[in-house]
Amino acid sequence: MPQNLRHILLSELSLRRSRNAQYSLRAFSRDLGIGLGSLSEVMSGKRELSPTNLLKVLQNLNISPEQKASLVKGDKKERTPQEEHQLLQEDEFKLIADWYYVAILNLAKIKTNKGTPRWVSDRLGIDRYLAIEALERLERLSLIKIEKNKLVRTAKPLKTTTDIPSTAIRKHHSQNLVLAEKAIHNVPVELREIAAVVMPVNMKNLTKVKELLLKTRKKAADLLEDDQATEVYTLAFQLFPLTAVKTSKKGAKK
Repeated sequence: MPQNLRHILLSELSLRRSRNAQYSLRAFSRDLGIGLGSLSEVMSGKRELSPTNLLKVLQNLNISPEQKASLVKGDKKERTPQEEHQLLQEDEFKLIADWYYVAILNLAKIKTNKGTPRWVSDRLGIDRYLAIEALERLERLSLIKIEKNKLVRTAKPLKTTTDIPSTAIRKHHSQNLVLAEKAIHNVPVELREIAAVVMPVNMKNLTKVKELLLKTRKKAADLLEDDQATEVYTLAFQLFPLTAVKTSKKGAKK
């Protein structure tokens, strides 16, 4: 994110608070049309705005068209996928493919977290020795650090390869499916949402639907993540064929 946009956000918030002492960061995020967590991390310099959120912010900021055009141009010039996310290759992700590693990374974003194996074990319902091993590995990989008995996430949001056969990613997704099945039986319905629809499909539109699901996932994450978070959730979509799809060997994926 261009540094001057961050300065504009800070100045705008200061201006609005000078007019209304009760004006909060939550109200600012609402007026800008983006999640509170995203805005908080952007203004503290911990992350950058996604292209979608950047456009929302610019539409809701009282700045000139020339400034908006300049900021959009500068953002496109400076941003790269590598800067927004830390891309993990197969041999890297397999080290943290078990579901609880990613869960711990997100526990670190909860303000009241504790950097102890016992706390992690209790929150995730895993064996304490697993928690010890996971914390040590995440520290060795420089994904977290423990300061003053608290977990501190040091890595950018993680991203894995897409549409490429991966044993590690299959393992991760398989574990999430097992966790979802357990949630059906053990988690109150008001704390979860699990639904399915069966339909005939035009395969020509499958790629477009996958892109739509990706955008929906990002929007849901922006809505749910903020600095008042107390729990860690998994949002998963299951889209798969019930019929035996005929594919060429060239296009087949494992």
